[in-house]
Amino acid sequence: MIVTIDGSAGTGKTTVAKKVAEKLGLPFFDTGAMYRSVAWAILHAGIDLSDQEAIERLLKEFSYTIRLENGEKRYYVGHHDVTLEIRSQKINAIVSEVAAMPAVRRNLWDLQRAYAARQSAVFEGRDMGSAVFPDADLKIFLTADPAVRAERRLSETQTKLPQEAQGWDRQKMMEELARRDRIDSGRALAPLTRPEGAVEIDTSHLSIDEVVEKVLEAYKKMHKRYVRKYSPAWLKGKGMRFIYRVVLCGAWLYFKLFHRHRIYGLEHFFKGAAIIAPNHTSYLDPPIVSLSWPEEVHFLARDYLFKPPVFGSFIRALNSHPVQGDVGDISVFKTILGLLGEGKKIILFPEGHRTGGQIEQIKPGIGLLLSRSKASVVPVYVHGAFEIWGRHRKLPKLFGKTVCIFGSPIHWERFAEMDKRKAQQAVADEISKALHALKDWYEKGAEGIPP
Repeated sequence: MIVTIDGSAGTGKTTVAKKVAEKLGLPFFDTGAMYRSVAWAILHAGIDLSDQEAIERLLKEFSYTIRLENGEKRYYVGHHDVTLEIRSQKINAIVSEVAAMPAVRRNLWDLQRAYAARQSAVFEGRDMGSAVFPDADLKIFLTADPAVRAERRLSETQTKLPQEAQGWDRQKMMEELARRDRIDSGRALAPLTRPEGAVEIDTSHLSIDEVVEKVLEAYKKMHKRYVRKYSPAWLKGKGMRFIYRVVLCGAWLYFKLFHRHRIYGLEHFFKGAAIIAPNHTSYLDPPIVSLSWPEEVHFLARDYLFKPPVFGSFIRALNSHPVQGDVGDISVFKTILGLLGEGKKIILFPEGHRTGGQIEQIKPGIGLLLSRSKASVVPVYVHGAFEIWGRHRKLPKLFGKTVCIFGSPIHWERFAEMDKRKAQQAVADEISKALHALKDWYEKGAEGIPP
């Protein structure tokens, strides 16, 4: 799910976007910080803004990362923490000119789209809904009176960078914002404009909380359409093989009729390679997860299950792949990497076995898979399967309630700079943390988007 919030400087879009993301439980992506970071890199390298060849060479080596440190986002260019420096007036003075450069915009668009391809998020900027994500699920465009914008920006500068604010007043800030508006609105590539289909909100006389509430109202209207788009998957069956779709349809009807099955977290759906990692308490877990995810998924199964010709052909048609041993075996490892390399989703149970109903220790081997594949992990909490058919029961109960909750994807990039062994354990710890968070979210009432 992609939400875009666009607008000129001083409309409150960054603060609003952060609060909206927090309310929805989605990551927040400040694209303005990216352009500011490029501007910082150009200044740091001593490159003249007219030297396009030098800027293009810099872009080829440009390294930008976002790190969460003590609960706060920090922005890095290479190994430099530029979080505060990119908000300075010397960056303000050139960022619009830098952002208007086609080479800069195209380079950063690729980074932004790559992020969105694997992660639902709230994107804030000046061309998010118009150029970068024209098919975003929800587009917001903020406006405000020029005098109000200038007052806000001046107050922000005085608070965060008091030394930079010296010599500035509201009139001078209005002139500076007007200059930036002319550049942003007049550039040839992706000028600042209201995106088609965007909800426009004038923030001049509204508090931040009032603006956030208006955005959330627009989100609620959109969300119903979004969930219908992805659930149930078998109803549309786009891209699904016939036998897979038929079996999925039957499973869906069974779980709906007898177990009142519910799905949460489809907001986290994305296409491409990933390991889907559910807790494991029952034989019902694989069908529950596969019928809940909006596209075909793949499984590993013991090779002896494929020996009976009819049954073997049947489970192959359901995307099962024969293996000997467990994930620690080289042949199994290669099979998984091959599937991920083809861009597929594969269900792996990170606990390594069926449990007695509680979330148990996560095996670190999944971190090794992540490091080799550079894929992502989707944590999944399955509720109710143990009560219906736990390992203490010979046969499943006829009636019950099942729930499948998808969480925010976990990406390898967060651990890439760590020692390999520490990174593997860190991935396992992060999956465990995510599964417990999803369990707590459901038990507390399942409000909003799962974490």
